[in-house]
Amino acid sequence: MTDEEKLERIAAAASELFIQPGYHETQMQMIAQRAHVAVGSLYRLFSGKEALLDYVFQMTVPTMTALPSSTYPLRPVDPRELIRQTEAAYRDWNHQLAKQRTPDLDSLLTTLFVTFKRYGRYFLILEHNPTVNPALTALYRQQRQEIYQQVGDFLMQSRPSLKDPERNGVVVVDLVFWWCAHKRYDSFETEMARSDDEQMLTVVREMLRRSYQ
Repeated sequence: MTDEEKLERIAAAASELFIQPGYHETQMQMIAQRAHVAVGSLYRLFSGKEALLDYVFQMTVPTMTALPSSTYPLRPVDPRELIRQTEAAYRDWNHQLAKQRTPDLDSLLTTLFVTFKRYGRYFLILEHNPTVNPALTALYRQQRQEIYQQVGDFLMQSRPSLKDPERNGVVVVDLVFWWCAHKRYDSFETEMARSDDEQMLTVVREMLRRSYQ
């Protein structure tokens, strides 16, 4: 198994464990066991759990580039760099939503589904561990409000007769987030959700299309 394959498996295992049971409750040995790698390999790649958390955060945002093997073990990154990368990623997401100026529901839903599938684990880690990085948690709260506002504005423009478009925007965003992230990583039926993932997302998308077209 290459280092790149190990990194991918470790990041996926760590993300799930940081959601449940949580960052502080998760031990490096638990991550190694979930990822099916040796504990020694884990510490060869990461100096510790903080560095692994930073790696998970960085790999979520599209500004992250591959790291050469000579940089191992990876160490915690400058918090300012995490903030900079996160702000840049959120600006790009908001730009994608802002482009939905015409009443094109399909394009809006595509943007929401694609983005929440990418950021879902990242957001859930922050929700379950709000004090592990307060600055990133604050940015996430601001971003959620921005998404609610933009989707509400879209619905008000596309459906002028719709009562309370702001609350409808919240319902749309939270419904997409639930099925893209919460159901997959943070519910009693996680295995069922993963085995039927794309089919369920298609049902949710069709339901939203019928409701707002």
